[in-house]
Amino acid sequence: MAPKDRLNPTALHRIGTLFLGRPGFRLHALRRVAAVALLLLAAGLAVQPRHGPPESRVAVLVAARDLAPGRVLSKADVARRELPADLVPDGALRDIATAEGRVLGSAARNGEPLTDARFNGPAVASGGGGTVAAPVRLADPEVADFLVPGRRVDLVTNLTRSGAASVLAEDVRVVAVQAPQGHREQGRLIFVGLPEQAAATVAAAALSQSVTVTLR
Repeated sequence: MAPKDRLNPTALHRIGTLFLGRPGFRLHALRRVAAVALLLLAAGLAVQPRHGPPESRVAVLVAARDLAPGRVLSKADVARRELPADLVPDGALRDIATAEGRVLGSAARNGEPLTDARFNGPAVASGGGGTVAAPVRLADPEVADFLVPGRRVDLVTNLTRSGAASVLAEDVRVVAVQAPQGHREQGRLIFVGLPEQAAATVAAAALSQSVTVTLR
């Protein structure tokens, strides 16, 4: 303190002399200051954003709505969604082109990731064994509710003038079933696996005759 200040000390100087002059006060004050500084530092670290490695995410295809078994997928049936990499199931589809036109072997819920196990394989979808998939529109749309891909049926129609039933094809495999529509004026469309020549005959008959199936 300057000589002039010693002769006329201010109130601040008096308070400082009163407290700092006490034994042990300086050490206690330093401890208090250090504790407050540590608390402030901890609070600052707690509110700072964490800068760890970003979570790895993968874009996969999911069902855009509830899908029934036997549905032939279109672009409107699927959507892209990013999922954490560790939650992506094996065989998950990632490209819309790989899903379009494929036949669902079982139902899929809205938002469910689509995997290769969900679909019938290419051999089933095309009929397999040198066969093709022939479209047949059923006269009774409710019959299709009992059909799923892989079910074996007989195709029956009225081809004779007497109205007698005629069997178009026996023991054929259903490869796809059209999803239920909002109207029932037309029968549901199904696809069955047939040899090429037989498929042409059945498809032509189905255009002009009422066709139904018997279940095996």
